[in-house]
Amino acid sequence: MKINHSAHVVWTLLAVMLVGGAMSVNARETIKEKTCDAIQKAIHKLTPEGGELLLLPGTYTCTHPIIIDKNHVTLRGAGPATVLRLADKANAPVIIMGLAEGIPSRSTHHVRVIDLMIDGNRANQLSECMGGPCSMEFPLRNNGISIRRCVDCVVQSVTVYGAMSGGLVTELGCRRLTIRDYTSYDNEFDGLAGYETEDSTFSGIHLYGNKAAGISTDIKFNNNKFYDVTIADNKTVGIFMRDSLDNSFTNLHIRDSVQHGIFLAQVNTDADTAATGNTFTSVVIAGSGGVGFLANDASCINNMMVGAQFINNKRGCIGEAASGLVENIGAICR
Repeated sequence: MKINHSAHVVWTLLAVMLVGGAMSVNARETIKEKTCDAIQKAIHKLTPEGGELLLLPGTYTCTHPIIIDKNHVTLRGAGPATVLRLADKANAPVIIMGLAEGIPSRSTHHVRVIDLMIDGNRANQLSECMGGPCSMEFPLRNNGISIRRCVDCVVQSVTVYGAMSGGLVTELGCRRLTIRDYTSYDNEFDGLAGYETEDSTFSGIHLYGNKAAGISTDIKFNNNKFYDVTIADNKTVGIFMRDSLDNSFTNLHIRDSVQHGIFLAQVNTDADTAATGNTFTSVVIAGSGGVGFLANDASCINNMMVGAQFINNKRGCIGEAASGLVENIGAICR
């Protein structure tokens, strides 16, 4: 009896410890009130161990951004039936992953946004930046999702449309992001933009009908990987790159860009800020209004195109500001 009793006590204590640990790390709450303020209040109540917030089908109205500035927080919707919609004249981002201060003073870790849609309600907003004209005082662009100094963070199975600025923007020291199954369209600027972001993976990306580029990278966007990317019908270029080093793109399709398919450049007259050392493998670029692939500055060296089809690009297949900027292996121009 003593042995059995002792064993029972031990197993009971273990069960309490395990359950307690699971509750503290994986706390879950379903947000039933259809407002983003309710979501924000639930985030504030989470312990430092974080937790998961579940959103029901329906439209959650956002008069203020959802700021996820705690570690180990998951915001999970019920698929396309869950919509976060920016309220008329809210003039704000919809989701901020990381701190909302001008320059984040610390990093935020292991934040996930999964299985939902974001409606930026662009037609009923008044400005690109939160609080007033874009400046050092008001640096927050009204993106669908702003990811700011976030490390090991995830966006998965998310669609963003109609944002007053960009669809999804990474910035200010992001590391090891995973952006998977992301779709973005009809934004005022880019479908996806990256700044000061490294060692991240972007896969299953579909960007179309944005008023600027499909993808725009600038300011130390280095050592990132893109897989299975489709870019169509964007109003400037398919991909715009400056100050971007050693990134790779695999299985990339770009169609019907108003200007160029891919545009590599430097920042103004600074030759140290060029797009260099980038690799593009298994590429189709068709129907561009300009050049299929343009290395616009002589500083854009050591870029490689492997296995490409260039089809009906109005100003040709590959353009270079100087000879030898693009190593071209196995391209067909037609």
